[in-house]
This record gives sequence, C-alpha cells and structure tokens, in this order.
Amino acid sequence: MLPRTPLHRWLAVAFFFLVAAWFHPTFTGGFAEPGVPYSSNGVDDLSYVKKLLKDNKVGPQIEYASRTMRYVPDARERKSITEIDQELFPTSFKNITITKESVFPAGKIVDLHIKQSPRPDQVDVSDMLFAASTTYGRFTDPKTSPIEEWKRWLTDGNGQSNGAGLILALFDTTDDNIAKAAKTLEDVGINATVLASNKELDMAGRYVDLVQMMYNHPTRPNRKYFVLIDDDTFFPVISNFRKTLSRYNPAKPYYIGTFTERADWLIRNRAPFAYGGGGIVLTAPSAKQIVEAPCLEKNNETGKYVLDSDQGDRLLYNCLQAHSSLTLTYLPSLHQHDQFGDPAGIYESGNLFHSLHHFKSWHRANPAMTHVVADACGEECVFQRFQFKDDFIISNGFSVAHYPQGIDFDPLQMEETFDWGQHDAGEAGAEVVFSYYFGSLRKSLLKTGRKQSWEILGARKEGDGRVKQVYLKRWSDERWYSEGKTPKVDDDPRDSVVVLTWIP
Repeated sequence: MLPRTPLHRWLAVAFFFLVAAWFHPTFTGGFAEPGVPYSSNGVDDLSYVKKLLKDNKVGPQIEYASRTMRYVPDARERKSITEIDQELFPTSFKNITITKESVFPAGKIVDLHIKQSPRPDQVDVSDMLFAASTTYGRFTDPKTSPIEEWKRWLTDGNGQSNGAGLILALFDTTDDNIAKAAKTLEDVGINATVLASNKELDMAGRYVDLVQMMYNHPTRPNRKYFVLIDDDTFFPVISNFRKTLSRYNPAKPYYIGTFTERADWLIRNRAPFAYGGGGIVLTAPSAKQIVEAPCLEKNNETGKYVLDSDQGDRLLYNCLQAHSSLTLTYLPSLHQHDQFGDPAGIYESGNLFHSLHHFKSWHRANPAMTHVVADACGEECVFQRFQFKDDFIISNGFSVAHYPQGIDFDPLQMEETFDWGQHDAGEAGAEVVFSYYFGSLRKSLLKTGRKQSWEILGARKEGDGRVKQVYLKRWSDERWYSEGKTPKVDDDPRDSVVVLTWIP
C-alpha cells in the first residue's frame, strides 16, 4: 500500500519509475563502468570515433548510425547465421558534422544470443609450440609485420603470454637484429625464441628445418602439438583450435593440415600434401621421424634436393612419403586462402575459421582488428553473422552489409566476390575450381546496386567485456553502385559510418 500523505505517495511513484527505467533493456545506465566512455544517459563519447575518422581522412560531414549489441551467452551452438527479429537501424542514418559533435545517441540495445566461448584472457594453449621463418625486413616492415596479428592469438590481450611458444627463425640476419626482434616480442607478451636460420639452406630447406628447431626446443617435453606456420598465418579461435586437436593423441605420430582451395592445383600437383599457410600440425613422434630422416639431402651433381621440391610444405610431404608411413590427416577448418581480389565472400560466410592466410598479399583484410570483438563476446563470435529484419547482415568484425532490394538469395551459399588473380584456372573457370572446396557459389552482388557494405575501420576494447567497432562505407566506392551510377562530387555525397558497441 502507498503511504497516505501526498508527498510520500509521489516520492514512491517517482522511485518506482526510476527503478523501472534503470532495468529497462533500452536504458544503458545499469551497464556503465568507471573509466569507460559509455554514458548513462544513452549517449556515446565520440572522441575515439572522431580521431579514427580524422586519421583516415573521413568527414567531417558524414552519415552516422549506431547500435548497442548486448551479447547473451546462452546459445547451444554457434550458427553460421542467426536471424534477429528486430531492425538493426530502426531510426535510419543521420547526417552530422562529426567535428561539431561531442556525443551522439548510442543506439538502443539489442540482445544477441551467442554460444559462450573464451576471451583471449581466458585462453591457455601452453602445450602448443609454433614456428615461422621470415626475414628481419618483413618482421619490421609495417606492411608485412605480423606483430599485431600475433598479439591477438599468442597473448592474453593484456601483454601476457597465453602459454603458447613461438620459434622465429630469421634469414640472413645479425645478432643485433635477433636481439631487437626478441625484445619486440617480449615487450608485447609473446613467449618467443628468436634465432638465425641456416644460411646454407634455401627457402624450402629453411621451412623443413623448423621441425628440428621445434623438436630440439627445451620446452618440447611440455608441448603436445607443434605447428608450422607462415608469418601471415592467423588463428582467430585458438582455444577452439586446441580443443579440436585434442581428438588426436599426441603420443602418436600425426601430420595434420589442409589443402589449397584450388582444385586445379591439387590435380596439377598430384600430391595430397598439407599447404603451409594454413598451418601444419605435428606431434612429437612425427617430428622425430622427420628430424631423423634425410629430408634435406642434396644431389651432389645437380645441387637439388633428392626429394626434389622448391616449396617447403611439398618438401616436407615428400620426406614423409619417402621415409615414413604417415599420410595427411585432413582438417578443413584450417584455411590456405588461395584466392585473390575482394575477400568478402569468404569472411562474410559465417564460417568458423581455425586459420587465415594471405590477408596481406593475395587479398586484403585486417584480422587483428576483426578479432578485437573477441575481448567482448568471445573468440567464436568473430566473423559470426546476424541477420536483421531491415535486410542488414553483420559479419562480426568484418562488415555490416545492407541489401536494399531484400535478401532473396541463400545466405548459406558463399558469394563469389574473389577470383584466381593471375593464376588462371584455365578451361575449368573460377566457379568450378573453387566449388570443389566451398560448394556452389552464388553470384557476386558487387556493382549491382543490390548490396552496400560498411567495412571495419577500427575497433578497441573499452572496458571489461566491452568493445566498440567502427565500420565505414566510402561514397566513392564503386562496388556499391550499379554500373554508371556512382554519384558525383557536385551531389555532395557523404561517407557513411556505423558504430557498434558490444556490452555484456
């Protein structure tokens, strides 16, 4: 019963509505934390967004939309695509001048039900040892350096190792460069051994020689799985990858890996070997067989390897074929990524990738930036897709795509945005070549006007379990218009920005 006096009665009513508002799902105050630029009155601090846009020469006049994504880790499985019975942007985009804004509405909260998976600071892969060979130049060049990517899957995200070990073999280097590389890795929390590779060996030989480096490493007794990688191999779900490897008894010899996605190359090579960029996993018994075999023996007359190959992964396979009974254990969740051009079809497929490759050369992507959202909703929500009633699909950490004419296609089929580059598929054609691996591909919607995509521009952790993502669609990007429909500068077009804030 309410108090009898009018004053008490009104105070009780006011308190009731205050409590109701506090716990209402569209009210953000109950989720704010000290030190986090996330306001309790439903607005969002734009300082990070403003700097990011300025650094990338976006604006100041832009289209802007935002939404707050509250992840609920109660789903039984990670689906390729999850349908959400809401619109992503019910109030559409707003035209703003970013330099004149200090705050902007953060967008209403929408609940996304996901499968619980560990964040980077909850991962322990201390029984895994990785090895890569590269040059000091590639290691330090901002265009090719793997540091930002390695920080995401070899550390806890807070400057400490996740237990994994790394052997980095530098070719044609100096003691000073080795010391600098070791210090760089130590400073970011990567548990690494840096040493010089054998100058007498070519690239293929240096790759195979990594096996003896892992086998003779002092931590070998504490390791179960030994993984050969390229310097541009990325493991977005390292904990799930380790869990998958538990199917294979480390006390038995295993040679685990994946094929190229190019069916024509498989036929041409006539050998079912693991392609190195996707990662090749060995156990100690198989590594022992390789170390004891004459894998690097050369013909005295020709100077070539007796097990003739100029590719390290093929030379490793030839050695196993000649000197052991081991055959490949095929793990298709590892990916070589032998595609060129626009990679959207792959990264917007909703697949759970155990490895990524070639993202700094054959195609362009930023998996380190994509992976930041794992600091919020866990590693398995990276690249996960969410489809909304207003025909938007989020491919988490990669893109926010809109289909203005509706989603009248099967989103479970991969979009053929990529191609074979200069490596012609011949009479077979790209669709046939890639369909052996990906299944039937649906036609690309690029340059049809039927798809518009905001691609990841930046992401940062903003507190425990909170991440902000910024996606950008440039007005001048011809991919999002039908032929001949690109707007002119005189039309005063604007770049378009989407901000998603992930909260628990």
